[in-house]
Amino acid sequence: MFDLSNLADNIPESIIIGNRNTVWNGLSIDSRTIKTGELFIAIKGENFDGHNYIREAYHKGAAAVVLEKKFFQKNPGIFTEIELNLLLVDNTLLALQTWAHYYHSLFKLIDICVTGSCGKTTTKEMIAHILSTQFTILKSIGNYNNEIGVPLTILNLNSSHDVLILEMAAQKLGEIRELTAIIHPDIAVITNIGEAHIGLFGNRDNIALEKSVLFQDLKENGVAVINRDDIYYNYLLNAIPVHRKVISFGFHPEAQVRAKNFFQIDEHSLQFELSLPGNELFQVTLPLLGRFNVSNALAAIAVCIAMKIPVKKIIESISSFKGNSFHMEYLLLERGITLIEDYYNANPTSTKEALQSVSEIAQERIKIAVIGDMLELGDESIDYHKDIGKKVSSLSFNMLITFGEYGQFIIQGAKESGFLKDKSIHFKTEEKRELINFLINTTPDNSVVLLKGSRGMRMEEIVQAWKDHIENKKRCGYA
Repeated sequence: MFDLSNLADNIPESIIIGNRNTVWNGLSIDSRTIKTGELFIAIKGENFDGHNYIREAYHKGAAAVVLEKKFFQKNPGIFTEIELNLLLVDNTLLALQTWAHYYHSLFKLIDICVTGSCGKTTTKEMIAHILSTQFTILKSIGNYNNEIGVPLTILNLNSSHDVLILEMAAQKLGEIRELTAIIHPDIAVITNIGEAHIGLFGNRDNIALEKSVLFQDLKENGVAVINRDDIYYNYLLNAIPVHRKVISFGFHPEAQVRAKNFFQIDEHSLQFELSLPGNELFQVTLPLLGRFNVSNALAAIAVCIAMKIPVKKIIESISSFKGNSFHMEYLLLERGITLIEDYYNANPTSTKEALQSVSEIAQERIKIAVIGDMLELGDESIDYHKDIGKKVSSLSFNMLITFGEYGQFIIQGAKESGFLKDKSIHFKTEEKRELINFLINTTPDNSVVLLKGSRGMRMEEIVQAWKDHIENKKRCGYA
């Protein structure tokens, strides 16, 4: 337990109003879920302002509130109505981050941080899966990978934890440094540099610049895990300070942790040879889809090698890893139809990789691409979507179905590359029901269907509607 004086001592220029010895147990930024005795921090976000919920937090039993001085000065009347112990700060988000930094310092941990344009969530989960056999770990949950999620994750630490594994995301320049100000990694992983959020960064060079900060802020004698296949490999390598160990991974012949002879066995599993320094070769089987998941696995393996886990134990552990929801997830529907769900997020790199993987899986079966908009791609959005259409055409998909504002450009790119007009159809954003009905009524038996799109397109609604249709048929005795 802590009291208000602990907070004030660690947050510069903060002011206590009320009892400085007020004890609080736990911390919340959400008045809807706050528990009696917790500290409420009134965070200001793009779409919300926690200051508007101070009364609610008070009535639910908040022990104290952290709020901004400007709000207090403009709204003094609120605090004559409710008797609350307060800590006034210049910026509540910075106060949360500063407290997380202090709280983290109370523990002796190995800190592992993962960033990248694609694959960071899967890589983080793979690392956690392997290390959990040897250590007590705390990892980022869900989308707790930003300036709010990272400190909240850290504040869940307790004395049992040995390893902290954090996913770090960024949507503009400066965000990774904001996170590394809270915690400097012992091991830093950059999965790749792609086009995710490129509309917010301006260009890919800026994305590389932003991600490279994770390497720059490694602890003394830290380890940088770097993708040897990435076109920004040399740039990222030069960002690593001296006295840091470097472990490269990839399919590249010079990668220290290298994959050879990749083979997609079926919808359920893949296989590759793991090559390590000293000409050691190991056979690895993963219950996953896609060549890109081999890259994620190599990054995780490199981290675990740095953690001194025996290679055979690493391989044994990773062979039982199960992928995350909406990450190339396999679902068998009616009539032998296989649905590949891959809509946790979407950008040009991940979409092309998903198309390639489904093409390899399908082999002689009918393959259908259902592609929603890729968001936050900026001024080049049209060209990026056209490129996806060209990829669909080059892989000889039997049908292309697009959904959203940019779907027509995917189809345009496909047609420019020779894709036949009668093999494609576009649905507008408001035509999701029509898309669902089209899929249910026209998808041939034994097809392989890829469902890919950004989270904002809510592609999961298509799957749920298809499942509901099947269940309704069963209840009515038609299946």
